[in-house]
Amino acid sequence: MNTKELLLSQLNAVHNKSGWFVSLTQALKEVTVDEAMWKNHPNANTIWGIVNHLLYYNQAYLSRFKGTRGTRYKIDTNAQSFNNLEGYSWEKTLFLINQVMQEWKQVIEDSTYNHINERAEDLTHLTIHNAYHIGQIVDIRKQQGTWKSELGVD
Repeated sequence: MNTKELLLSQLNAVHNKSGWFVSLTQALKEVTVDEAMWKNHPNANTIWGIVNHLLYYNQAYLSRFKGTRGTRYKIDTNAQSFNNLEGYSWEKTLFLINQVMQEWKQVIEDSTYNHINERAEDLTHLTIHNAYHIGQIVDIRKQQGTWKSELGVD
C-alpha cells in the first residue's frame, strides 16, 4: 500500500466507512439539534462544537494542502474553533463537514505522489485528530443515552 492509498483508506475510515472505529457519518447519524447542543458540564464540548472544530481544521489543512487561502474565518485560539462563528444551522454544519471530507478524498485522489508524500505527516495527524474527536462524539451520545449499538462500538 502506498502513501496515497493509505491516506485514502484513513480518510474513508474517518468519513463514512466504519471499521475498527465508527466513522463520522455513523457517529452523527440521527443526531438532533438538541442532542448536538447538549453538554453534561459547563466546560464540556458539545457534539456541534466538536463538528465545528473538525470543520475548521479540515478546511484549514485542505486549503494549506491545495496552496490556497485559509479558512473562511480567522480564530485566535483553538477554543474558538468549537464555536459556530458563521451562525450555520445544524443541517448546514453537517452538510459542510461532509462536503469537506468528500473534497479531501477527491484532492488526495487527484494529487501527485510527490505532493502527498511531502505532506503525509500532517495528513496522518489530521486523520488521527478526526478519529479522536469521533470517539468523543460517540462518548457524548452514550452519556445522552442516544447511542444505538447497531451504529457500532458498544
